Amino acid sequence: MITWGMVGNSHDASLAVFDDDTLYWAALSKDFSKVPNDPHFNWTMLEVARQSFGPPSKVVWYERPFLKTLRQWRAGQGWLYKENNIRDYLAPWGIKCKIEYTQHHLSHAAYAYYTQPHDDCAIICLDSIGEFETLTVWHGKNNKLKKIHSQSYPHSLGLFYSAMTQRMGLQPQRDEYLVAKLGADGDYKRLSKAMLNELVVPPNKVNPTIMMRENLHRGCNWWRPELTSKQDIADIGAATQRIFELSLKHLSDWAKIKTSSPNLALAGGGALNQKAVKLISSKWKNVWVPTNPGDPGSCIGAVLAKTRTKIELDKQWYKAV
Repeated sequence: MITWGMVGNSHDASLAVFDDDTLYWAALSKDFSKVPNDPHFNWTMLEVARQSFGPPSKVVWYERPFLKTLRQWRAGQGWLYKENNIRDYLAPWGIKCKIEYTQHHLSHAAYAYYTQPHDDCAIICLDSIGEFETLTVWHGKNNKLKKIHSQSYPHSLGLFYSAMTQRMGLQPQRDEYLVAKLGADGDYKRLSKAMLNELVVPPNKVNPTIMMRENLHRGCNWWRPELTSKQDIADIGAATQRIFELSLKHLSDWAKIKTSSPNLALAGGGALNQKAVKLISSKWKNVWVPTNPGDPGSCIGAVLAKTRTKIELDKQWYKAV
C-alpha cells in the first residue's frame, strides 16, 4: 500500500513515499519550486511521486491540526480551524484519500529513532514549537518510544534562539545558522548574564525544565534597544549560542542519567546546531542526527511513528540539481 508522509501548511513542506514499510523517496518542495522554506506542496514534486510510485492510498500528516489550532488561539493568533483543515488543504492537489495524524514531537522522535541502528537510544527533540510541545526527551528500547520529559509553549529554547535571531536583524525560521557564525567574533560573557536574568532560565543536569521569563513567540526587538553596533550584534550571537550549548549539554547529561543508554539521537530544528551537537558528542558512544532533522524530516517520521519499523536512510532524499 502506498502511503505518503506529509509536512506542510507551515514551513518547509516535504513528502515521503512508502510502500508498506519501505521508504522509496522523500523530497522538499523548495527543491522543486526554488522558493526558500516553501511551506506549500509543489505540483511537480507531487506528480513525480504519483507517476513513479502511484497515487497514495493513505496520507499520514505529521501533527494534529486541532491541537495546533488550540495553541494558536491561546497564543493570540485567532481561531484558525479552517486554515488548519488538512483535508480541505490537500484537496486542490487532488489528494482525497484517507488521512491519519500523529503528534509533532512524536514524528520528530520516530524519525530520529527508527533511522538509527541501535535498539537502546535516548532521543532529544528540540524545536521552536510543535502543537504545544517545544522540547521532549524519549527513551527508545525494544523498538518502542517512551516519552520521559516534555516541555510546552511558551517555554521554548527554540523560540528563544529564533527571537535572538530576529534581534540580530536576521530572519527567524531561516537565518538561525548565522547566529553562531556571527557570534564567533563576539564575547558571550558580556551579555549572557543579562539574557539569563531577563529572558531565559536554562535547564541543568538535575532538572531538564527550560523556563522563559518572557514570551518570545513574536520576537524580542524590544530587548536592549541600545545594542546596535556590529560588536553588539556579535556579542548577542555569542551569548545566544552559549546559552543554547549549555542548555543542550544539561539536557544531554540528564537524558544519559535517566536512560543509561550509550546512544543518542536528535531531531527538531535544534539538531541543526552542529556546534552544540559536537560539544555533547564525547559523552555518548554514538550520536545520530538524520538528514533534514527539522520539520522536513517529519514526513518520514510521521509514517515511522505508525509502522514502528527501522529503516536505513541512504539515497531516498531527492537532491536538487
